[in-house]
Amino acid sequence: MVVAAPRARYPLGALSDTRTQPPVRAARAERARRRKPLSLLVIPVALVLAGVGLVVLLARGGGGGGLPIIGGGGSEAAPPFDFVVRKARAVPTAEGADAKALAKEAEAVAEELTSVLDDLFTTAFLDPGAWRDGDYDAVWARFSEDARPVAEQSVDTLTLGAAAGDVFEEVTPKRGTVGFEVLFDPDGKPVSAVASFSFSATGARTDGTYTRILSIGQLFFGEPGDWRITAFDVERADREARPPSSPTPSAT
Repeated sequence: MVVAAPRARYPLGALSDTRTQPPVRAARAERARRRKPLSLLVIPVALVLAGVGLVVLLARGGGGGGLPIIGGGGSEAAPPFDFVVRKARAVPTAEGADAKALAKEAEAVAEELTSVLDDLFTTAFLDPGAWRDGDYDAVWARFSEDARPVAEQSVDTLTLGAAAGDVFEEVTPKRGTVGFEVLFDPDGKPVSAVASFSFSATGARTDGTYTRILSIGQLFFGEPGDWRITAFDVERADREARPPSSPTPSAT
């Protein structure tokens, strides 16, 4: 468990509230349009190398001595992933606050932060362009100046790992759920938020085995408008997983 001290306190009862609400998915069309996986950065280089390989292959007459197709081992695109939002709860600090108005504001903050988390976990665990080389700069950029050094030291907790490229062949998302609590000042403006999440994925390892990747915990957000992670309490509970079931052959 890794903890950086949060700048705001939240009622413990709020964090343990398990009342269920219908899951909703945040509207993310705009985020989907603007998301550019880090793996896209390597495409121009790959195309140049593929062109060189093709020239060499043609020069050799297309015989058995030609070069293999570059990148033929699998796609470098990040698989699609979206968190399911379970709850958004407003935490007022003024007596007689308009509960309905704050609830609506909390939902708006939750929608904004869900898009942040979708991108954050895609880069940290799912984008081969990041984890193959241990390049998580886009993850660290989401942390505040004070929290970033601690986050970078916790790379194996907050991401797939610094050496993930030597361990995994592919990572597929399974499920992600998140609930939010948004703290408001006496004027009804959001000042901070906490996201309580659970994220799971399946990793195919280079040795032929499989790992169920599980990250659970809380991320504390500050700096409204920009929303930087100012503190975190995150645990990893990875375990060995069974291989995916093979399709049952049809009877003939």
